[in-house]
Amino acid sequence: MTSLTSRLAQFARARQDASDPAQAGDVRLIEGLTREELIEKYARKVNFVARRIMARLPAHAPLELDDLVNSGALGLLDAIDKFDTSKNTTFGTYVEFRIRGAILDLLRGLDPVSRTVREKATQVQRVTRDVELKLGRPAESEDVAEAMGLTLPEYFDLLNEVRSIHLVSLDRPAGSRDDEGGASLLDVIEDEDQATPDTEVHRKQAIGVLADAIQNGIPERLKHVLVMYYYREMNLKEIGEVLGVSESRVCQLHTEACLRLRSKLAGSLRPGESFSKTSLRASKKR
Repeated sequence: MTSLTSRLAQFARARQDASDPAQAGDVRLIEGLTREELIEKYARKVNFVARRIMARLPAHAPLELDDLVNSGALGLLDAIDKFDTSKNTTFGTYVEFRIRGAILDLLRGLDPVSRTVREKATQVQRVTRDVELKLGRPAESEDVAEAMGLTLPEYFDLLNEVRSIHLVSLDRPAGSRDDEGGASLLDVIEDEDQATPDTEVHRKQAIGVLADAIQNGIPERLKHVLVMYYYREMNLKEIGEVLGVSESRVCQLHTEACLRLRSKLAGSLRPGESFSKTSLRASKKR
């Protein structure tokens, strides 16, 4: 705690040196406490909030506790600088809000996909499930668009937005946060040429579940796109020529199909298990 208090004092001095010299000597009291006394009092709050957020992060999060503490410390200093004593609120409530906000801003900045995009993808999957339960059949794009209050062009634009949510970083650490020199996902990707018997059994079971979802869970045109892309190994341009649509439209249909299948398979896989649809597509030999 003493170390954090010292860091906060250094941050505060650096800010003060960079501020207006005419105001540097002003003493501003909050709840009867000076700046230094507030820092000492609420340093423990920074640690508390940072540890609570850290406990909820996944093991592969590329952050240490000190990263969160440093961001929270800056949030504390912002709270001291910007707190309005005329407002009907206590400094304790305000400062926790600012500390938490500073840490969450750090986390959002590291996420390659924005929270808004993730929420939109979740909404598409939720609405699709609801529509299919109501209709008793796989939902067409028009059905989902109507349920969301969107026109078809607006719905396709939405699919374009959420397309990036399927990206995965191969450089991301794969082990526990506490592991030293842990391997990345690229280092531990399974060699399919050396598949073990139990792996092959699980793979066949997963393919069976996926095949059933494709056969009975999505509309025909989405099924055709998946067949041409993964089985016939056609690229988006070639598929577009067959369907008589643009390459970007094929990409939208592919994204829609992936979202549908993800929703269908969510309840079929065991906890912690995932299935890579790209493993169905063999590499083209040149």
